[in-house]
Amino acid sequence: MCLVFAIAALAQLGCGRGPVTPPPIIPFVPTIQFQLYVNGQIAPSQGNYIIAINTNISPTQNINSGFGETPGEPTASEVQGTPPTYTHWDQQFVYGVFSGASANGFLYQYKILTGGAGTTSVRFFDIGLNANDYKFVTNASFGTGSGNVLSITLPLTDISVRPNPAGSNPPTTTMPPVVLIYVNYITTDTSGIPQDQLGPAGLGTVGYQVPVDITHNNTIQLPNFSGVSGPPNPNLFIIGGQITVTAT
Repeated sequence: MCLVFAIAALAQLGCGRGPVTPPPIIPFVPTIQFQLYVNGQIAPSQGNYIIAINTNISPTQNINSGFGETPGEPTASEVQGTPPTYTHWDQQFVYGVFSGASANGFLYQYKILTGGAGTTSVRFFDIGLNANDYKFVTNASFGTGSGNVLSITLPLTDISVRPNPAGSNPPTTTMPPVVLIYVNYITTDTSGIPQDQLGPAGLGTVGYQVPVDITHNNTIQLPNFSGVSGPPNPNLFIIGGQITVTAT
């Protein structure tokens, strides 16, 4: 009888509390993370750290194919010239002296091409990000270094941003969406002159292609190129990195 009484008492207490509120559901957001490693430390006062991205809606078609652009690795040489060609730069992430006045401390931009044959002009417009849309770390460590890692985690949907059909702000999302990107890491000095780029050849011919399938979970560990020649400033000397896609 004592056991029956105890069970009844517990039941009354439970009823008095009311229904239990389930925890909130946090929606899953597919992301891509870029990590750039340098031989010294990440030092935005000494130059610029650039993640250059070529975006493609198929292995053979670039989102700016209407202007004759094709899939391929962005190179440091494409940022030079008058005007610069940026042939394989559809997006860029910039952290350093060029981005110091930006709201988030960095620039995340997409490219717009206008004009026709022989008169094409290149402009970059910001991709807006709220504070909870990204994760930005400038002082992580790799290997025996300290504060030598730049890391940015972005919504994967932003990789499919392109100019809208009118070619002006705001951007739209390309359909079909981007499925493949090529990535290069580049540093410049405070004047914007390239100092290094990812690969065993440094600023020479790109010898290390980085195509990334963004439709599946994917982690690409980029080789450590610290054994090759680089710029005299170790803070601008790229030694490798990692790209992580969390699509599902």
